[in-house]
Amino acid sequence: MVKTRARRDDPAPRTGQRVLRGILGESGLDAGDLRQAAMLNAELYGFYGVSVWVADRDWPRERLEATKLVKFDRYAEFTVASLTGRGLSLWATGQRPHYDVVDERNDLESLVTLMAATPHVIRDNPSVDREEH
Repeated sequence: MVKTRARRDDPAPRTGQRVLRGILGESGLDAGDLRQAAMLNAELYGFYGVSVWVADRDWPRERLEATKLVKFDRYAEFTVASLTGRGLSLWATGQRPHYDVVDERNDLESLVTLMAATPHVIRDNPSVDREEH
C-alpha cells in the first residue's frame, strides 16, 4: 500500500540555495543509486523522487553534515538553480529541511538522467560518523 508523503506548504527555495545528497560508495553521484532511491520512493509514496536536504539559515551545511548526512563520507552539492534549470522540481516533503527532487512527468529515467547530468560538486563530510557504517 502506498503511503502519502506529506508535502509542506513552504515557499520554493531560492535559486542560490544549496541542495545536498549523500553519496554511497566511492564512484560519486551514481545513476544506479539515484534510480534505486527514486524507485523506493515510488514504492513508498507513489512518485519518483530523490531525497535531498536544502540548506538555509536554520539548517546550514555544517548542521546538515553533522545530522542528516552524518552516515555519508561524501555528498553531492547542487544549487536549486542548477536542478530547476534542468527542468527538475523540488517538492517540500516530510519534515523540513527535506525535499524530493522530481521530474513533474513522474518519469524515472528522465529524473535519473537529468539529475546525474546536473552540475554539482562532490564534498567530503568532515562530520561523518564512522561508527554509523
